[in-house]
Amino acid sequence: MGRGLAYILGTVLAVCALSAPASAQQSVAEFYKGKTIDIIVGYGAGGGYDLSARTLVRYMPKYLAGNPQMVVRNMPGAGSVLAANSVNNVQPKDGTVIGEYADLVPAMKVLNFDGLQFDPKQINWLGAIAHRETPTLGIRTDAPATTIEAMKTKEVLVGSDGPGATSAYAYMMNDLLGTKIKVLTGYSGTQQIDLAVERGEVHGRATMDWPRTREKTDWLTRKLIVPVVQFALEPSDDPDLKTTPLIANLAKSEADRQVMDLVLGTNSFFRAFSVAPGVPADRVAALRDAFAKTMADKDFQDEFLKVTVNPVAFSSPDKIQAFMDKAYKFPEDVIKRAAKYATP
Repeated sequence: MGRGLAYILGTVLAVCALSAPASAQQSVAEFYKGKTIDIIVGYGAGGGYDLSARTLVRYMPKYLAGNPQMVVRNMPGAGSVLAANSVNNVQPKDGTVIGEYADLVPAMKVLNFDGLQFDPKQINWLGAIAHRETPTLGIRTDAPATTIEAMKTKEVLVGSDGPGATSAYAYMMNDLLGTKIKVLTGYSGTQQIDLAVERGEVHGRATMDWPRTREKTDWLTRKLIVPVVQFALEPSDDPDLKTTPLIANLAKSEADRQVMDLVLGTNSFFRAFSVAPGVPADRVAALRDAFAKTMADKDFQDEFLKVTVNPVAFSSPDKIQAFMDKAYKFPEDVIKRAAKYATP
C-alpha cells in the first residue's frame, strides 16, 4: 500500500471514529422524528390490556426523543401468543413496534407452552405498569365452608368459564392445600358466574379481584361474600384483606412454594410492555427511559387509575428479568406441576 493511500485511509478511519459518538447521540431523535410506533396488544379492544395501552400512548411520546406518534393495534388470539410471536418474529425490529401480552409470557417458555416461537428471556422489556388486583377466592357467607380449614372437609362449589384462572387456582388449592372445591364450568364469563353467585347457584368464584368487586357490586355492604385466601406471594394493603391469609404462607413444602412462585409470580408485573430482540440498544434505552418517566407522570397515573381501576405500580425491566432468572432454575418436577395451573 502506497504512503498516500495509507494516509487517506487513516484519515477516513479517524474521521469515522470521531463522528460516531455524535451521530449515536443524535440517532434516536433523528430516527423517531416523524415516525409512528405501533403498540400491538394481544387482546381485543375495550379490555384492560387495550385500555392500558391506549392510556400509555397519550403520554409516552412526549418523553421519547423525536416525539413520534403512537397508535394501538389489537391482535387477539391464543392467549396473546399470536401477538407475541408476531412482534418478536415478523414485525420490524427497529423500535417502531412495542408489544403488550399476557402477564404469563415471561414464564411461558419454562412452562413449555405450545406455539411460542421466541425466548422471553431475550425480549427487551420496557417495564410493567401495575400489579394485578389481588385475586382472591370469594365465597358466599352462607356457603357450607368459608375458611380453608373448613374446606378441607366440606365441599364448596365455584363457577368457572373453562380453562383459566377461574378454575386453575381452585385446582391448585385442592392439590396443594387439600381443599374440596368443586368447579362448575360452562359459564361464558365472569358476569355470568357472578349472576350464579348472586342466585346461590354456586358458592363463589376462584379469582375475584377485590377492588373491582367492591366497586362494581354491593356484595360487601350486604355481607354476601367473604374473601377466603389471597392468591398472591405478597400481602395486599387492601384493608378488606388485612386478615385474609396469603396462599404463599400456606405452602406445605419448598417445592409447593416454588409452584406458587411460578404460577403467581407474574402477577407482580401486570401490563408489561416490550420490544423484540435485535432492536438497537440506544433505542431500547430511550424507550425504557420514556416508559419509566411516563410511569412517574401524575396525569398519567390519575388517568390510568380512572380507566383501569389499577393504581400505577411500576416494575422495572430488571424485576421482570429477575423473575425469569429465578423461574428457569426451578426443578423440572416443580415446573411440570406449575404448568397445570399457569394460564394466560
